[in-house]
Amino acid sequence: MNVPLEESVTLSAKYPSVIDRYFTRRYIQREGKNDTCLLYHSNKICLVTLAKSHAIFEKGSPIRKVNYKVGEKLDRSDNKVLGKKKHGGQCVDEHSILCIVECEDDSVYCIRGGVKGKLIEVNENLIENPQLLFNKAETDGYVAVVLQKLGVECNMSNSVSREEYDKNIDQ
Repeated sequence: MNVPLEESVTLSAKYPSVIDRYFTRRYIQREGKNDTCLLYHSNKICLVTLAKSHAIFEKGSPIRKVNYKVGEKLDRSDNKVLGKKKHGGQCVDEHSILCIVECEDDSVYCIRGGVKGKLIEVNENLIENPQLLFNKAETDGYVAVVLQKLGVECNMSNSVSREEYDKNIDQ
């Protein structure tokens, strides 16, 4: 069934996306336009993505590679979690590097966690198709999933709301 364009626009305005319905957006603005967006869910899961003001989007250079090997002995893609308590998940914090993004113009960006918790999953689809990070940052192009510690109130003091973020980037 084909839905006419004007009708599909009306439907998308009437029904918010899954991200809009179930996640709270928080933004961390960093030096060098290395901004991240954190999508918090009520179950303490946090998706780490790129903010629309990130330098990658401003430059528009195609992404050559997303590398989860962030240190000589640390490869985030080797992260293996088991069981209900997610044993074996790598501990990350606000400043932990989750991945390194290399663009065709030879620019390199370190994508940081922004949230303290256990690394549950990295998006291995980005290894095969790095353009997802550029084209679908909030959905298929997320960087990683972090589980915040249960019973601990999440610290959002290092981030700003969507309204504050929109105001800051419009200046």
